[in-house]
Amino acid sequence: MRNSKLDWASLPVFAAVARSGSINAAAVSLAVSPAKISRDLDELERRVGRALLVRSTRGVALTDFGSSFLSRVESMADTFGALTEDVALAPDDNTGLVTVAAYDAMATYWLARRLPDLHRSTPNVEIMLKVVEEGADLTKGEADIAILYEEPTSPNIISRQAGWVHYIPCASQGYLDVFGVPETMFDAGKHRILAHSGYKMQVDVWADKTTAWKEVVPNVLHTNSGTVLVEDCAADGGIAVLPSYIPYGDDRLIALNFRPLASVRFWLAYTERARSLLRCGPVLAWLRECFDPVQHPWFRETYIPPQRLVQ
Repeated sequence: MRNSKLDWASLPVFAAVARSGSINAAAVSLAVSPAKISRDLDELERRVGRALLVRSTRGVALTDFGSSFLSRVESMADTFGALTEDVALAPDDNTGLVTVAAYDAMATYWLARRLPDLHRSTPNVEIMLKVVEEGADLTKGEADIAILYEEPTSPNIISRQAGWVHYIPCASQGYLDVFGVPETMFDAGKHRILAHSGYKMQVDVWADKTTAWKEVVPNVLHTNSGTVLVEDCAADGGIAVLPSYIPYGDDRLIALNFRPLASVRFWLAYTERARSLLRCGPVLAWLRECFDPVQHPWFRETYIPPQRLVQ
């Protein structure tokens, strides 16, 4: 080929003529005039710098170079067709699945109750709310967006502090009517305690605040499920240390008049890919609203006691 740039629009014209063996037949199939076909062929051969076709009264025939050139053109056409099909079948960035990973209690007793707002605002987005015991590894594709109790260190992860979770002792009114209200942490050690094995920092913080707590606390339940813990507590099973947002939204539970036994920061984290996908934008906006400290003051750094606080 010479220094002239190839006119890609002329390649389908050449292929149509080569397949049909006739300029007139190619003109019919392409819905253009035979004169236009001839001009395009002349220009293509000029740019290529070689004869591609031999024309006669009986039609056209490929030269040796033209035959090789046609093979390349057809290969390019197949590739372009496949690309076109891929683009047509590719899912819209504004629709599809978004995976959000969150810890058990937060997923069940906070985010799940606010999902209808997201469904109404973004009906084309499918949400996978993934409950995890440990923080999801976004770098391994375990989720698009995650709630984490440790700030990500990977440069490929975008994160912002979303708020604080304050852990407070809670019980049902029925339990307190029978067993009484503990006035101190030592007094609480005489009660039935429901324990969650997955709470981060909880045991260490309790040990700092209450000497020999482990020796005096009579745990009657150990579970890795926030749902089990809350439901046992709400059904008069005992005292459970719960995130303060749970008694805010559950009339079955009453927060005891203690300071938080632990206050843990959490982060909203997501990948660069999630930020670039249109469908993730509304999900991120929804999550930020879920943790807005103005609307939901229990996520502030300063502990705000629930209204139903036992005296």
